[in-house]
Amino acid sequence: MPDTTFTHSDYLDSFTQFMKTGENEPLATYLEGARPIGFLNVYRNGYLKASVAGLESNFPALVTFWGEDYFRQVANAYVDYAPPNSATLVGYGFDATHDEPNPSFFEFMQTQLPEVVAQFPYVIDICRLEQAWLQALNESSEGVLTLETVQDLIARGEDLAELPLQLIDSSRVIELDYDILPLWSQLRFGEVNEGQQIEVQTNTVIFWQRDLQVQAKQLMEAEAVFMKSLKQNESFDAATSMALDMDENFDVSTLFAELLNAQLLKLEN
Repeated sequence: MPDTTFTHSDYLDSFTQFMKTGENEPLATYLEGARPIGFLNVYRNGYLKASVAGLESNFPALVTFWGEDYFRQVANAYVDYAPPNSATLVGYGFDATHDEPNPSFFEFMQTQLPEVVAQFPYVIDICRLEQAWLQALNESSEGVLTLETVQDLIARGEDLAELPLQLIDSSRVIELDYDILPLWSQLRFGEVNEGQQIEVQTNTVIFWQRDLQVQAKQLMEAEAVFMKSLKQNESFDAATSMALDMDENFDVSTLFAELLNAQLLKLEN
């Protein structure tokens, strides 16, 4: 006789496989003819709609840019190719993590829908900006270095150059291929200006959270080198040296004051 002993874990694995792929044969074993197998499609259709809705929430500027119908066509193809693995859809479509090891939404387009990228090459940058904005919003910004703390350190005779200064956790430094920050901002937060020009221009943007609001700034080349160095856990002095190699007129004192005022620095523990 065939083995009909199944565990609850077996059932969950079969159900998960069905939700992700539509393969229902393993689940039929558990129904034992009690109900038509087709009724399970109700659950899968809801799962697919929720996954697409998650992508719409994570990439609203792209929804505005493409329109709902076209976005959903691409989103449905992505969900079919890389269904979500995490219990939450926050961050679904972003860069791979331990909880969500799938290729990102834009990596999927690059490898599986090259014709879409060829027609809209700047959507990759739009995706990068969307990811950075939401990650900055959801990340903690505790431990910000304040002017009062700096004044106290100076009063105690501390050498600021020796302190382990780093950018706050919510900061995200993004390299872009197009000068698209203004258009992205319009797509996400306001009305799009007709005739908006999109130029090929390598540039770097930093996002960070301040007072529960996400801030954004386009960086000069030396600033970008400095910020990226800090994000890679280089020391403040090392980051300054790299920026000076890029621009001998780089003024670290002015930038330090700006970073302090923007609440972008913290003391690494």
